[in-house]
Amino acid sequence: MTSILQCPVCREPLLVTATGYQCAANHSFDAARQGYVNLVLAQNKHSKEPGDDPEMVLSRRRFLDLGYYNPVSDGINEAVGTVLAGLERENECCVLDAGCGEGFYLQRLKEALAHTPEVRLPITYHGVDVSKFAVRQATQRDRTMAWFVASINDLPFLDTSLDLVLNVFSPANIPEFSRILKQGGSLIFVNPGPRHLNGLREIIYPVTREHAPPAITEKAEALFAPATVARITYPLALASNQEIMDLLAMTPYYWNIDQETKGKVAALDRLELEVDVEIRVFKKKSAARG
Repeated sequence: MTSILQCPVCREPLLVTATGYQCAANHSFDAARQGYVNLVLAQNKHSKEPGDDPEMVLSRRRFLDLGYYNPVSDGINEAVGTVLAGLERENECCVLDAGCGEGFYLQRLKEALAHTPEVRLPITYHGVDVSKFAVRQATQRDRTMAWFVASINDLPFLDTSLDLVLNVFSPANIPEFSRILKQGGSLIFVNPGPRHLNGLREIIYPVTREHAPPAITEKAEALFAPATVARITYPLALASNQEIMDLLAMTPYYWNIDQETKGKVAALDRLELEVDVEIRVFKKKSAARG
């Protein structure tokens, strides 16, 4: 199989070896015993351990495994299935979850597409996250997928090598996504809707404003066709302090609120709130250049 991976040192293709990957210039990257490969160069790290720490990763895994965000995952799977069902080619399709976290969405996507008869293409799945701890957890979900520690600002993929990029509640790099997508490839971007997590936010903030539309629409204008948008909304009731604190740890609020406010949330053993999520499907313009 032709390599789609790119050496982070010299930008040449990375080829599979017995222990990991290596390029023609002999830059080599060995797989960890858990099955992932770290492609973040030491000089490019902005901290000793970038990304989510082990506590945040475990909080996210506990919460997501309870099924509270399954409707969000189902909506993503439907959007991806629709895109891939429209592809007409015989060779395999390459999918990337950019900012994959602990692998919840990519694992459920693989399971869903395996039972979607309209999608007849063979698919290879790749997950990238800058958090080593998150990627370690992802390998526990499915070791048959290719998991990498890497930054979305320097993705380890060759130009125009991927069919679809998924970006769920994660920072986005539009030029980099465009670079790695094939002409006509798709970006599926998932962001909080206007009322996402209202209920929790009303405890945190004296005045609760709706989430503003994401800046990605304007940023993507030059490289992607205007997005189609689907919205998923439903009520959610959390019935334990553990669930509430795990949800808080998944959000930026965990780091942005003071100890007094965090204490208010920590005192709760029940919380009713809203899930409000938007799924945007962008298509790379034929004339775009990454």
